[in-house]
Amino acid sequence: MSDRGLWKRLSQVSASRLWLGFSLSLLAVYLSVRDVQWHEVVQALSRTDRLAILLALCTVLLNTWLKAARWRLLFYPFHSQLAVRACLLALLVGQLANKLLPARLGDLARVYVIGERAKISKALALATTVVEKAVDSVVLLCLIALVSLRVPMPPWLARSTVLLSGILAALLFAMIILANQGWKIVHILQNRWEGRAPSAWLHAVRGLVEAGQSLGALSDPRVQTQVWAWSWLIWITATATNVLTFLALGLGANLIPSLVLLVVLMTGAALPSSPLQMGVFHYSCVLTLSLFGIEPSLALSYGLVLHLIVHLPIVVGGAVGLWVGGVHLGQFDGSRIAEG
Repeated sequence: MSDRGLWKRLSQVSASRLWLGFSLSLLAVYLSVRDVQWHEVVQALSRTDRLAILLALCTVLLNTWLKAARWRLLFYPFHSQLAVRACLLALLVGQLANKLLPARLGDLARVYVIGERAKISKALALATTVVEKAVDSVVLLCLIALVSLRVPMPPWLARSTVLLSGILAALLFAMIILANQGWKIVHILQNRWEGRAPSAWLHAVRGLVEAGQSLGALSDPRVQTQVWAWSWLIWITATATNVLTFLALGLGANLIPSLVLLVVLMTGAALPSSPLQMGVFHYSCVLTLSLFGIEPSLALSYGLVLHLIVHLPIVVGGAVGLWVGGVHLGQFDGSRIAEG
């Protein structure tokens, strides 16, 4: 299939996902509000601590900067050619595209932006985003293990999250092996299977090894240590956002519920939904907080506040990124990325 044929097919899938997303969002909105007492929601929102909300917004901004700094490091040894500002610009555009476009095209959008502005290989940029997701999945698995020591994780959450994160963690492990032992693997395969295995298979393995070798961050222990350090800081600041939102609503510093909610929201982000995860985000909050005895009206209030805190910087920052970068979301239908 040609690149244009592939992206045409992707566009068709995106349209189907969009309609499915709107349907799920409508269902989620209904489930979120069916047991809500609106006067209690209004009272809860009117009592929010504005200082705590401001601090939560600061943690979101810090979290975004940390993600940009880690992404830059994943381009090692070419990271010295990149400014954190360029990575931040592309990341903001990608985050906005993920929230507004179907099929989560944000990662392709930021690959396109960083490739065009920094003259970096788009193939390398795409590989770094895969590593980034895989690293986050390993941290997510660790968080699930830690939380499970204090509170039983709901089976529906544990199964879905562990399955998805486990697949990506296995992918990361395979990429690390390719980055460090790739050519040795090729040599062994050529000696044992050349002439017996289809040449296309050996060619594909060689291509995977070349891709792995381009990821220098996976072959340098010092850089790997820095990547993991950045990753834990990213998750710590994300958890802090949830904790500060609890404080803003007068619910105390609920660390365990904050961690569980973070796991739920990260897993739910993969579901189709309407733009800005309307409905799905809020029902995730209502459903998760109900596990800790928080009644629906207060849980929905929490969801409304957290939704604003998380998405306001994405919308504003993404709009600034589009303006500074001289691009628009309509460009990210896949075809222009394929051309690069």
